Amino acid sequence: MITRDDIRELANFQSPEGCAITFYYQPSTLLNKSHREEAILVKDLIRDALREVEKHGKNGRTRADLERINQMVDPVRGNGGKAKAIFACGAQGFWREFDIPAQLLKPKVAISQRFHLKPLAAVLDGEQRALVLLADRTKARVFEMVNDSITEKEDFINELTRRGKSDGYAGYDAGHAERKQMNEAMQHFKLVAEHIEQYFERGGRDRLLIGCRDDVWSEIEPHLQSLAKQRLVGHFRIDPKVATPEQVKQMARDHLAEYNTGVKQDLIREVIGEAHRNGRGAIGLRRVLRSLETGEVLTLLLGSNFQAPGVKCYHCGHMDLHAAPECAVCGKENTELEDIGDAMVGHAIRTGVELVYVPDDEEFDRIGRIAALLRFRADQNTAEKAAS
Repeated sequence: MITRDDIRELANFQSPEGCAITFYYQPSTLLNKSHREEAILVKDLIRDALREVEKHGKNGRTRADLERINQMVDPVRGNGGKAKAIFACGAQGFWREFDIPAQLLKPKVAISQRFHLKPLAAVLDGEQRALVLLADRTKARVFEMVNDSITEKEDFINELTRRGKSDGYAGYDAGHAERKQMNEAMQHFKLVAEHIEQYFERGGRDRLLIGCRDDVWSEIEPHLQSLAKQRLVGHFRIDPKVATPEQVKQMARDHLAEYNTGVKQDLIREVIGEAHRNGRGAIGLRRVLRSLETGEVLTLLLGSNFQAPGVKCYHCGHMDLHAAPECAVCGKENTELEDIGDAMVGHAIRTGVELVYVPDDEEFDRIGRIAALLRFRADQNTAEKAAS
């Protein structure tokens, strides 16, 4: 499975000779007519790429990489429902091969100076990492969840004091025992909360989800400390004693998905509002491109259906909407791009900009399927205002 570090490595890679090969393929699970047509399409794409390699006289290692990919199309047919992504550059001895989550990917073969990473924006955004705590008065279980895998890391047991056979005179012993058990349960929750806080202090950047019975949540919440409260996504109803890891994973994933959808909708509204009042929001391709190049962008929002042609100068990195043969900044030759979104995603990853992938959303579609939340507005600096 591809990781954020892998994607960062791919974004930083550059082939001055233009020999960086990007290959995406989502194979069918069954050998049927649909798969055969799909495989033929992919092989045609690879053949077209081979012709382009020969036409431009690129080295034999690029051809060898394409032929190697061509031979893999049929063997990856039964890939467990996952898509395949390959990034290669024979000139630099570079080959990375990944299984990625199944998406509505179109087969793609591209050769350029940089890898085409736009399809991975959904992978980055869809990554689900969470620390899941299940707790009641006598037991606590800690799980780590990363996408489709979940691992139970720790198990706390609180041995509550047992009640005697008699409640004593006027029930005094019963009340005393109950207060003692409540105090022991409170200490148990406090100990568990301290452990969770230490996890985040050690650098854990995951979200936090808590599963418990409804009557116990009010006893757990007061003991959560500052970092845990910051990471807390929510809590859900479950019996900590009998819950299976698969049940925990499913409930955690559902809650994370709901939470992330709400966060995205809030972010879209914030960006649109900021843009309309000339604040820290940019909407539309032209404005977002300018903000990316001036380093203003904190978060880039990219729609699932965004696509637009453009050009990029690989000498200075300038990107533009206009299909000009020469760069407007440095005068060097521009490279035409079928989808400038690829170049924008790569630039965002290299410069540490947060990427947010937005599935179908009517409000976001109306503003061009691309927007950004800004760190600052360069045109509102004092010097800029004075100059204008």
